[in-house]
Amino acid sequence: MRQEELAEIILKKCRSDLFRSFPYLDGAVSGMEYRADKDIKTLGTDGNIFYFCPEYILKSFAEQPEKVRKGYLHMLLHCLYLHILPGTGFQERQWSLACDMAVERIIYRELREKRRTAFETAAEKEQCICWIQKVLGKQSASAEQIYVLLEQGLFPWTAEELGKMFVFDDHRRWWWDAEHAQTEGIRKKWIKLGELGGQKKQGNSGGSGTEAGLEREDAGEIGKSRYDYRRFLKQFAVLREEVELDTESFDYIYYSYGLEHYGNLPLIEPLEYKEGHRLEELVIAIDTSGSCSTEMVRQFLRESYAILGEKENFFKKMKVYFIQCDCVIQNVACIRSEQEWKDYCKKLKIQGRAGTDFRPVFRYVQDLREKKELRDLKALIYFTDGDGIYPREAPDYETAFVFVKKTEGMKYVPPWARTLVTEENDGRDIHR
Repeated sequence: MRQEELAEIILKKCRSDLFRSFPYLDGAVSGMEYRADKDIKTLGTDGNIFYFCPEYILKSFAEQPEKVRKGYLHMLLHCLYLHILPGTGFQERQWSLACDMAVERIIYRELREKRRTAFETAAEKEQCICWIQKVLGKQSASAEQIYVLLEQGLFPWTAEELGKMFVFDDHRRWWWDAEHAQTEGIRKKWIKLGELGGQKKQGNSGGSGTEAGLEREDAGEIGKSRYDYRRFLKQFAVLREEVELDTESFDYIYYSYGLEHYGNLPLIEPLEYKEGHRLEELVIAIDTSGSCSTEMVRQFLRESYAILGEKENFFKKMKVYFIQCDCVIQNVACIRSEQEWKDYCKKLKIQGRAGTDFRPVFRYVQDLREKKELRDLKALIYFTDGDGIYPREAPDYETAFVFVKKTEGMKYVPPWARTLVTEENDGRDIHR
């Protein structure tokens, strides 16, 4: 048997092992082809194909099989977080290193949670991962955030030392040209696979939506790259049954046959409940400070209405806190249904126009959680122009600061939060 064929068999074995360990990533795990490439030293991918060096696979698997399995997972995470589509504005070498560090941190966290020891982590690498968690927060450490730390030279290790600890696969096939013909197709493919994996993990977390699902990294980190806020919300949807006729899975043939032949007696009727992935709790805050123009605040309200007006985002029984804040909390509304939101909008008035301080909203949310008014909050969306006082520490739920257009204020968003833009041109996340 040729080396290439044997190496491919090994990769397929690794694929099966990963599927058993991470069943919610079945689509991503099985969505790649394999191709031998002796020009690379280890492994590499372009989002469609896994390229591999046969000699490396055979030697590594003989010496340490878990190293190949970990490398397989490493490359899958690059794809799921769209590291392979870096866009513009990133220095290539530092971006590659930041991506390797981000996925190794995810692997470390996932395996620690599972209490697995199959993938061992070197002591120095573990020390570095813990340092990242301390600086950025346990639940937030995207490649973009790590890139900023590298740019600012904040790591107590040199780039060479970090490279020896984290660099693994070959990144030469990543699409550095945003105009490349295949870019959009690859983006859509991995966004879809990431959303599907996130929903499956939420659904398998136990209790039909009663348990918390992905942490804010897998959560955020299976789609942390370039989503608009609607996709952002889908990362935190939970699986639950809801009282609603399930017409999609209903077979009308048996229903009609019974009506026609048995005196209006249907042989089968549609189920009175339906499973769905939706949100139960959310906090939406808008910046009503003087630095936000009236038109900008109105745009914040339009975007908020778009979120709450889409039935597929929420269960019928929902709890959404809508908060207006400048330097203090100006107004709070608890929305429990689409109709309540429509009624609230009819009498809604903008309140504020003073300075900007984001901290009161986070304190208010923490108070709601301590009072058990919010029991399973997964995300907070804050519409703003970005110019204000931010909390120093990351909360233990995902936070996105949303801008209606690119502004200078975006650079002040702390590393632990996500920066989103609702511009009509692409609606992608914008990162420093």
